[in-house]
Amino acid sequence: MNILHHVRYVLAALVLSGTAFTAANAQYVGGDLSLDLDDNGDIFVLAADVTLRGRVGGDVDGLAADMSIDADIGGDVSVAVADFRQEGRVGGDVNVGAANAVIAGEVLGSVNLGAADITVSGQIRQDLNASGASVVLEASGLVGGDAELNGRDLRVDGQVLGGLEAFGRDVRISGEVAGPVEIRARSVVIEESARLLGPVLVESLHEPTIEDGAVIPQGVTYEYREFTDREFGDYDGPNFKLPEWPLAGASAFSAFILGMLAVLIAPRSVGAIAAAFRRRPFISTLLGLIVLAVSPVLVLTLMVLLMITIVGIPLGLILLFIYPVVLFLAFAFGGMAVGDLVFNRKGGQAGLGLRAISFLVALAAIVALGMIPVIGWLIVSIVLCIGLGAWSVAIFSRHNDRIATTDDAV
Repeated sequence: MNILHHVRYVLAALVLSGTAFTAANAQYVGGDLSLDLDDNGDIFVLAADVTLRGRVGGDVDGLAADMSIDADIGGDVSVAVADFRQEGRVGGDVNVGAANAVIAGEVLGSVNLGAADITVSGQIRQDLNASGASVVLEASGLVGGDAELNGRDLRVDGQVLGGLEAFGRDVRISGEVAGPVEIRARSVVIEESARLLGPVLVESLHEPTIEDGAVIPQGVTYEYREFTDREFGDYDGPNFKLPEWPLAGASAFSAFILGMLAVLIAPRSVGAIAAAFRRRPFISTLLGLIVLAVSPVLVLTLMVLLMITIVGIPLGLILLFIYPVVLFLAFAFGGMAVGDLVFNRKGGQAGLGLRAISFLVALAAIVALGMIPVIGWLIVSIVLCIGLGAWSVAIFSRHNDRIATTDDAV
């Protein structure tokens, strides 16, 4: 397993918290919220600072700057925040994407954390999966299942009833692990109070430092392993190389699903985008390049203006999350427009079958070309510009048609 394996927890927190807005029984939106609830259903929170007490029978989802939960939660907690602290009791799982995350209460399910600094001092009845710069399982912390930790500095002072996988730069263990232990790190220290009851495998640049008094009944198996920082800057952990084809394939598949959903929801609008590129291919691409260059500045400026006021902070956060989705959708539209230009010889409104096949073939070609160094990024950028430009032209054309229709009626 590697750090990429844990990125999904951050993404899960973002997706779950974002999509829960319409599904939750109750929504709480504001600047600073201090909530003392007795609610049997699910809740969604969108605010700057949130303090939650009382009882929630269902799930808690949300987006916030700071969130503190000292409540009895019956379901899962899935949030994307800057600073997160959990006390009280959670009956389900906890999924958090944050800068700082603290688990100080009781969690009956599993805990999945992606943060810079992670501290676990509470009781986790199932598994712990944590990735961060610093990950600490304090002496009072308990993990009832397996613990998988990724980061720069890892410390295990508490108790793990299952197995432990620790991948990082510096690893220190002073607590107890009942199951097998697998460590990959540059530096490994097993302190005198440590109790490692299962088999221990250490892959490191140096042999582990084992202090007198440490209890390791099955001994330690050491394997030499080099570590470089080529992939992660000054990160000296395992030399992970991210595979290109699976990532590109997953991105293309996501673009295909997103594009086909757009076709099913608004077939005429998607057809107008493809037609706009067919009529004005060069203008569409040039306009897309301009939009791509200007949009980050506009989005950043608007986000800053919104976040000046407390009420505007949630809107600024929403804008921040929507912008990359819009770019990804524009890329899908670009691939669809290219596929339509090549396969739709008649130039009319394409049917669902032709649209799907042409889109799929175009994406496959884009992925294949995208694997070529330098040229690949250029191809992907051009497709994105095509999508942005054709989308913009289609929007402007529809707006002008409405104005013309209104003038004719007058």
